[in-house]
Amino acid sequence: MKLKVVSQNEVSDHSKSRFSKDGAGNLGQLKITKISQQIKKSDRYSIYINDKYSFSLNEYQLSSTNISIGKIVTKTELENFATESQFGKIYERALGYIMMRPHSSKEIHDYLVRILFYPRPKSYVDKSGQRQYIKQAIDKVQAQQILDRVVARLSEKGYINDEVFANAWVASRTSNKKSSTRKMRQELLVKGVSDQIIATVLQKNDINERDNIKYIISKKWRQQKYQDDTKLKQYLLRQGFSYDDIKDTLNSMDSE
Repeated sequence: MKLKVVSQNEVSDHSKSRFSKDGAGNLGQLKITKISQQIKKSDRYSIYINDKYSFSLNEYQLSSTNISIGKIVTKTELENFATESQFGKIYERALGYIMMRPHSSKEIHDYLVRILFYPRPKSYVDKSGQRQYIKQAIDKVQAQQILDRVVARLSEKGYINDEVFANAWVASRTSNKKSSTRKMRQELLVKGVSDQIIATVLQKNDINERDNIKYIISKKWRQQKYQDDTKLKQYLLRQGFSYDDIKDTLNSMDSE
């Protein structure tokens, strides 16, 4: 849905008559005087209160509200709009993070904690040309509420699913790195995936450890360092493979 962006000049004469000539309205009155589409983010719209920028909403949020030029809002409504604006921004950042690659629920939660509770300080250049930094004040209650809303929305849309994530992780590690089940299990545990999900996913993928060892050995033998069997065995042990599987695979390859 495309929204029509209008300016203060398009407000009807009837609406104008309710305010003083300077357009500021009665003392303490909060009036929406402008809605403009942002240049860098065309899906977001800047909302101006009493001719000053106040907050922004994405196209869906704006179309879902009753915001319009000339509307008088209360302080509570303004605070709610500002919270909705923050929610929209954080949700979009979370989507961008997820689209980079699959993430576990713990990774997504930790990411949201970082950007909501530990945002980067704002910066500006002072008159002397020096860059100054201002630590952002955090409303922890509001931050937690937004975090919970974002997680709930992502879960509802199917973007948070540890079983799907674990399957993708194991498939990638199996096809690209030929990792051991022990190493993949440890990696998934660190990422917050439950033991039950890990066991189910690893069993379903039916990984052949010795085939993976054979693949790694064939690559490592090309390097001078790993032509020494002792160093090669130590490397494979660090990758989580069992000593017996390593020994048997090496013996079978030596006899080929």
